[in-house]
Amino acid sequence: MEDELRHRVAIADCGTNTFTLHVARITAEGWTTVFQQRRFVRLGADSFRTGRLAPDRMRRGLDALASFREAALNLGATHFRAIGCSALRDAANAKDFLRQAAEIGWQVEVIDGQREAGWIHQGVADTVPDAALGDRTALTLDIGGGSVECVVWNREGVHGRHSLDIGVARLTDWIKPSDPLTAKDLTSLHRVVDAALAPLMNRLPEASPSLLIGTSGAFNTLAALEDPGAQWHNPREADVLPLETLRSRCMALSRLSKEALRSTPGVHPDRVPYMAIACALIHHLLERFPSLEEVRRSRHTVAEGILVETARGIEDGLGTGWISATSTRMGQD
Repeated sequence: MEDELRHRVAIADCGTNTFTLHVARITAEGWTTVFQQRRFVRLGADSFRTGRLAPDRMRRGLDALASFREAALNLGATHFRAIGCSALRDAANAKDFLRQAAEIGWQVEVIDGQREAGWIHQGVADTVPDAALGDRTALTLDIGGGSVECVVWNREGVHGRHSLDIGVARLTDWIKPSDPLTAKDLTSLHRVVDAALAPLMNRLPEASPSLLIGTSGAFNTLAALEDPGAQWHNPREADVLPLETLRSRCMALSRLSKEALRSTPGVHPDRVPYMAIACALIHHLLERFPSLEEVRRSRHTVAEGILVETARGIEDGLGTGWISATSTRMGQD
């Protein structure tokens, strides 16, 4: 038991929309999930318009982190790590949030888009068996609130990592869409997205992507709409989303008002504010990559990528970035 707990770790992913906690056991054989929790915080709501995190969103995020810490300690976690992404990269008052997070026990490491994309790739690639990938080129899409991470890769390695400022909260702040979305809103979205995509499109390998692996709350919702039992599928393997069904469903959902989305079975109420624009974004990305033949949904993202990386080097210890639960830097209980 002591050896097991020595490598029981907790990761908090402080996303623009959602905060997640992943407590895992890491051994020489790999990592195993002990506990996961998700809280809809919307830390970055309106921040891409105002340039600042709203006080009520900060309080909600800090409440989530306090709850995460208590849960992780109760589960025997001995080392902690917290990651901050797009909203915390951009907000003028992000340091205020980071200071208060440190006071309750979380040293949040704000990472750049390239590092975020790198960890996302490690996590997602861990869910795609060699037989499923084959000789194909894959495109990973992680649709967040502030940014979209895109990774082009195949069995030989990574051919491009891109962090694009077209997350659903950022697009909402920029476009100020109507409810439901109008043709003018979609034209504006397409123009912004196409401009952001240009560097990726110019650097595609000779073999264009034929496999798309999506990861995010929007893709998880779309998987649940496709199969209500999707939550019970093996989380360590990316599951298939029928391409044409996904295309038509995204188009249909992008046309719905928030009121209609709230009454749509399978759409969590906390997903409603950004679901239409997320589906419009996914539909447009499917159109921009006509070479796609298959779509899969992975439940792995940044936290799981960190676990994959840590497990690979566990014989040399947990590595840098982890903070002991007993450290004075973890705050006062």
